[in-house]
Amino acid sequence: MEGLSKEELLYDERAERLRQIRAQRQRKMRKRRHIRNFFLLALLAGIVLYFVSDLSKVHSLSVSGNFFYSDEEIYARAGVSYETRYLLKPAFLMESGLQNDELIDSVEIQKDLSGVIRIEVKEKLIVGYLIKEDRYYLLTSEGNQVEVDEDQQASARRFPLLSGFDEDQLSALAAAFDAVKDQVDIDVLSRISEILPYQTSFNENMMRVVMRDGNTLYGSYEAAGVLQIYESVLAKLQGNNVCLYMDEENGAMSKISCSEFQDEDASSKEK
Repeated sequence: MEGLSKEELLYDERAERLRQIRAQRQRKMRKRRHIRNFFLLALLAGIVLYFVSDLSKVHSLSVSGNFFYSDEEIYARAGVSYETRYLLKPAFLMESGLQNDELIDSVEIQKDLSGVIRIEVKEKLIVGYLIKEDRYYLLTSEGNQVEVDEDQQASARRFPLLSGFDEDQLSALAAAFDAVKDQVDIDVLSRISEILPYQTSFNENMMRVVMRDGNTLYGSYEAAGVLQIYESVLAKLQGNNVCLYMDEENGAMSKISCSEFQDEDASSKEK
């Protein structure tokens, strides 16, 4: 230390302390980086493990409001299954896939954090189905004719068969059902086997509704809303294969002689 002044000695001490402080800070920074990197790697590993495990998949699927489409068909159109990664399938994507379908009126999807997805759909009112050149078409109350795939023909047959109508009559029939679509539900439509055009001397635009239980209903297109009371009328009805007249003005059904309309039908055909 010989030859160094007091000031030089103090300067060297300060410089050494600064070096020690900088070294200490660098060690702390390296330690913080190591800790941060560890947590980042742990978080990344957790995310990877989550997405490769069954915990990230949909745990429960349910659908309500569907009649024509099966649950599986709804899931397929929504693009969701039990193999779907729950967090990677937002509700708006599923809703978009369903709302683009010609037979779906509206859809609401609920998701919760436990991996449960609930789908509620409202199908458009389907008046019945047509067969043209061995192809099946569904007639909606909006007047659209939607072709169905071969594997959906069994579902189509759950609706009334529409026989003998021309295009103008089909449009009028669809419009009549559209006017009362909030009154007529799918339960009563599923009880109908066939709807045919019918005319009398006082009304050329009538329909003959053949029920699956063997009863037959007669009325104008505008009487479509009266179909909703069929269940309550049936509870009081006596006899089998009876005929009923649907009165749209009074919203009622009355039992009539089947021969009355059969005679009218025969005289109309003779003309």
